[in-house]
Amino acid sequence: MYPKYLAARTSALLLAGRSALGALAAALLVLAPVVSHAQDLSSTPFQEQLPLPVAPMQLHPIAAAQEPAGSFLKGRFLLGVNLTYSLTPDQDLGSHWSVSPVIRNTPRRLGWGPSFGFSGFKGDIVAPVSGQSTTIGEIRIRPLMGGISYSIGEGRLRTSFSLVGGYAFTSAEVTAALPSGTAASIDITDAWVVRPNVGFTYALTRRLAIIGSVGYVYTTPTITVTVNQQDQAPRRFSGTFRSDHVSVTVGTAVSIFKNRSPAVTCARVPLSKP
Repeated sequence: MYPKYLAARTSALLLAGRSALGALAAALLVLAPVVSHAQDLSSTPFQEQLPLPVAPMQLHPIAAAQEPAGSFLKGRFLLGVNLTYSLTPDQDLGSHWSVSPVIRNTPRRLGWGPSFGFSGFKGDIVAPVSGQSTTIGEIRIRPLMGGISYSIGEGRLRTSFSLVGGYAFTSAEVTAALPSGTAASIDITDAWVVRPNVGFTYALTRRLAIIGSVGYVYTTPTITVTVNQQDQAPRRFSGTFRSDHVSVTVGTAVSIFKNRSPAVTCARVPLSKP
């Protein structure tokens, strides 16, 4: 019974497939003429230009303009020698000329700026020995000072007005050959110091300059002089010496430590097309 049923189902499926193929063939025969007379559409070629890849921009350093050859000193500091005259108001602390080294900053920029000083002072101590004023020794005052300054000028000349202050380190010694039976000692204390000053700098070349200044150095170390003589009580002189003084200097200096290299800017320069 089952084999006959399967054979009938297979025959029915085959018949249905043949009918579907016939219907598909008929549809193709109907549509063929329409396709053959279909309208041709006009076409336009794509003419827009696409940009080609461009090489990236390159940075080329362009140095800033150099200072002209006749401009001011190019170093950051001045190192040289000063001839100094220290004028004291005290006759017992003699005024005299001295030679001393000097180092200070170059006043390259106009207007406000830092200032410092290492200028020293050396003076003779005069005390009464056997009823006469006698130079018995000398004192040295070495201040370390810092402060502000204001510079003006143009071309080769700069004038600076400064106010600096700091601390003075001092020393003293007996240098004179005293009479027989006479001995002396000198004691001096360290002290604070302040100095208003007017200085000038004239550039002979970009490395060599003439420098000078006029300033007032105010410092009050305590100076004590003791004189011992035979058959006499020791005599002590203290608090009577004035070490403040007017300082006049002139000298020459070399400009050292070249200033920073000129600033470098970068410009975008496109590569040329081949």
